[in-house]
Amino acid sequence: MQTITISPIDGAAKDMGKAWDTARIQEAIDICSRQGGGKVFLEAGAYVTGTLRLKSHVTLCLARGAWLGGSSHMEDYPDNESCFTDAVGHRRGRALLYAAGAEDIGLEGEGIIDGRGGEFPPEHPDHMIRPFLVRLIQCSHVRIRGLDFRQSAAWCLHLQECRNVSLEALKIFSRCNGNNDGIDIDGCSMVRISNCSLDTGDDAICLKTTGVKSCERISVTGCMVTSGWAAFKIGTESAGDFREIEVADCVFYDVKGCGIKVVPVDGGSVEGLYLHDIRMINCTGPVFFSQGERLRGYFGRGKTQPGKISHVRMERIKAHVVSAGGGFYQGKPWGNARGCVVFSGLENQLMEDVLLKDCEFEMPGGVREEVSGRVPEMGEQYPEFHLFDPLPCWGMYLRHIDRLRCEGVKMTCREPDVRPMTAKEDARNVCE
Repeated sequence: MQTITISPIDGAAKDMGKAWDTARIQEAIDICSRQGGGKVFLEAGAYVTGTLRLKSHVTLCLARGAWLGGSSHMEDYPDNESCFTDAVGHRRGRALLYAAGAEDIGLEGEGIIDGRGGEFPPEHPDHMIRPFLVRLIQCSHVRIRGLDFRQSAAWCLHLQECRNVSLEALKIFSRCNGNNDGIDIDGCSMVRISNCSLDTGDDAICLKTTGVKSCERISVTGCMVTSGWAAFKIGTESAGDFREIEVADCVFYDVKGCGIKVVPVDGGSVEGLYLHDIRMINCTGPVFFSQGERLRGYFGRGKTQPGKISHVRMERIKAHVVSAGGGFYQGKPWGNARGCVVFSGLENQLMEDVLLKDCEFEMPGGVREEVSGRVPEMGEQYPEFHLFDPLPCWGMYLRHIDRLRCEGVKMTCREPDVRPMTAKEDARNVCE
């Protein structure tokens, strides 16, 4: 296997908006692939490119001190065959690093890949089609290791219908623009995310299913996560199923939109979810499971019946929970989200078989007036934690669920609260 080494162009850093290096790096990738594969190695220095298409049997490696930045011109990110409209109506699919149908591909090293997402702010005419940092479609045997990913213009890493993927020891910082997810796994199988550090404005690690393929055999271990929204999430796009998912030995801290959020709403089911040995520090929520029946379709396909959540195990979860701050979201005060463990199925599709074992939840409490009114059913509306206001309890809310067991679960409340610790509506075979 060969190695093609690329050096920075002298003086290129004088105009950081121009894609000086696209053609020569792409040529090296193409040559390496045609000749049987190998490594394209970027030496220390600055490089600016538009879209680079990764190819089979090629690893793009960035040396320590190498900085690969995205162009500030949208014409350097051409449309591709996989572009789509996401759950919030944005046109997605352009990317700085892109591959489709490739096998045995890698991104590795100690360098930085910077999407320079601040170049496409909300007032920019191309804001709605701003590019991802990395997008891989129907690829197999993917290795991404060691790199520092920064400031994607949209989602950071998006893998769709990929198989046998390893994401290891990555650093992700993405806090510019909106919808700046960290890692999005969409309809993939056999994915291992390990020892990564994520600091994101939107969902940090998010499993999705926009097509008929399931997300299955996914493991997330040893990660440190802080996020302006969820730390670990299943949803928003959820037309396919989710099976054999494990999250373990992680720390979630300073999270505003629930530490753990599981919200299948487009017909997909979640079955076989194992969450264990997770520490949450200063997290809202902290645990929010809600089925839904939005039933949105993608790529011309969709389902007509809601899915369900079943066979969930949560063990040794320790959470210090905080109330959300002020402001409004989806037309209701975000500050209503005071903290509670929520499991909410549907009246016509019960959630089933949930175990909480040896978990500790320190809740904020603080409600001093009696709560009146019924927790609204979401129906076709996308469920968010604060929309469940008023919650009639400070600890755990159970609705439309069959078979929930609590073993060795400890719940405490920091501030006096007039509400009871638990509340149940259509909760069957519950053992606390």
